[in-house]
Amino acid sequence: MEPWQRLPLLLLYPLLLLPWSSSSTSCILDEEGDNCFCNFSAPEPQWNDIAMCLSAIEVEILGGGHDLDTFLQKGGVADPGKAADVLKALRLRRLKLREAQVPAPLVYQLLRTLTYTRIKELTLEDLVISHPPLPPQSPTDSDVGLTALKLNRVSLAGESNLLAALGSWLKPSLKTLSLTGLGLSNVPCPDLGTFKELNSLDLSDNPDIGESGLTGAFCLKELQALSNLSLRNTSLVSLAEVCHGLEATGTNVQHLDISYNELRDTPQTQCTWPPTLLSLNLSHSKLKCVPKSLPKKLLQLDLSYNLLMRQPMPTELPQVTDLILKGNPFANSITLARLQGEQASKGCAVPSRGTRSVGTPLALQVSGTAALVMLQGVRVFA
Repeated sequence: MEPWQRLPLLLLYPLLLLPWSSSSTSCILDEEGDNCFCNFSAPEPQWNDIAMCLSAIEVEILGGGHDLDTFLQKGGVADPGKAADVLKALRLRRLKLREAQVPAPLVYQLLRTLTYTRIKELTLEDLVISHPPLPPQSPTDSDVGLTALKLNRVSLAGESNLLAALGSWLKPSLKTLSLTGLGLSNVPCPDLGTFKELNSLDLSDNPDIGESGLTGAFCLKELQALSNLSLRNTSLVSLAEVCHGLEATGTNVQHLDISYNELRDTPQTQCTWPPTLLSLNLSHSKLKCVPKSLPKKLLQLDLSYNLLMRQPMPTELPQVTDLILKGNPFANSITLARLQGEQASKGCAVPSRGTRSVGTPLALQVSGTAALVMLQGVRVFA
């Protein structure tokens, strides 16, 4: 059998069979031998070059959009169990695969191979998984001992629930899960219940989730270890509704990222934020005022790249010790004068010209350069 015929997704067991060379045109191994990067974007990729990554701890493979059907059409794949002892000796801990069209049988072979390794983090990005369905895990297959799984813009043709297809391979000890850009319309509660130790959940870039999808995520209450929740670009529109959603789910997150949503503030709505919430990211949310309905015990607040026309007063955010304001237009006098009239008509308190700014102990990070860049963006809303 030729080396390329033994290649399950370009990695691991086949590396033991490929001829190794100290030089490579596609792969680069750092001086310490810990990190290896392969770029197979060439029209005729030299797949054998990946053998250079055999000793690495972290491996990243750029598939260049190539269709890997050829490995199914021209031959089978080898049984990783025959090299179990050698696979267990590999230093591989983190693997990232990007930009390729991968047949489901090869994904299955990759998962089988990973069960023999000590890998901890797997990232799949910009992949199209073809030839569905993904073969199920057999009773003789072990679980993959990942602590982190990151899926970004991955599609499984003919199947909508990618996490369900991959989740059966994972041990319950998973701590970090990223499901970004997958077209999710809600928080995938049925598939999260297994991972009781989950510490970080990222559901960003799924604009169909919205506030209704968050409110219905009752499984978050079961994730007692969940500390970090990211919901960037998920069509959230109201801080109050986000608060109600978190209140309904009963989550006790400490760090919440809801940036890149067009948010509005409705302070009159009564809601209790999670008492554990210490850090809130509201950057890139088109906010024109400092929100009033904020968590009481908040220590870090990111309001960067919004449309704030003035610097917040210390009395507005008494508990916040780390306030990030870079990229707002209030630092530019021309933009400030233009916005004052518009903002005042919408209920934002604007200090008069005679009011002297009070010093603040907050760790403000204001970038005048970024403010000038924002000037063009503000014109869009004028």
